[in-house]
Amino acid sequence: MNGTGRNADKDYAVIGIVDNDPLVSKALESMFTDRPTPLRVLWNVRSGEEALRLCADAAMRPDLVLTDLRMPGMDGKELTERLLAEHPGLAVLGMSAFQLGYTAEELRTAGMGAVIRKEAGTQEYVQLIGGLLDRPKLLEWREHTLAFERMMLTDTEINVLREYLKGRTTAATARVMHMSEGTVKTHMNNAYRKMNVHSRAEAIRICVREHLL
Repeated sequence: MNGTGRNADKDYAVIGIVDNDPLVSKALESMFTDRPTPLRVLWNVRSGEEALRLCADAAMRPDLVLTDLRMPGMDGKELTERLLAEHPGLAVLGMSAFQLGYTAEELRTAGMGAVIRKEAGTQEYVQLIGGLLDRPKLLEWREHTLAFERMMLTDTEINVLREYLKGRTTAATARVMHMSEGTVKTHMNNAYRKMNVHSRAEAIRICVREHLL
């Protein structure tokens, strides 16, 4: 295990991603960074050689390397062996979208902490990484999807958002809803907090994209 002792109380983990498919690697990074998660992506590279080069620099060495198992040239198992030979405290999590080319015992012997399906959800990634790093706060992390946040909005907050989506100003929304501008702002600030945004533009963009209203 990595991350014990002084790192066990950390509420985040720094990771590096290795996948030769740029579309997959970008999708993975977006999954961890587009919405708030406790995973910070330090780098995202296309080959094991690039990962080795970066990890040679202590400042660029993450807590955990998330690597594809099937890659041309150096595959995930070989990368794991070479990383741990040079950096014994590093954790490695393998990813696969296909049937494994190695047995579970072969991957454990190489030093790989676990293997996850590429299509796994964000929460599964975070909690598995938390287990490998022995960080309880990551193990306890739960994904609050936008659908979940939508259920948390009150009827009044939803109605205020709906008026903003119509293009109304705060003053116009207050008149339509028969409340003060201050009350409208309070409802909007509560909605922003629940949606984890900081402006009307962000809230509208998310509502349109996710069909929240």
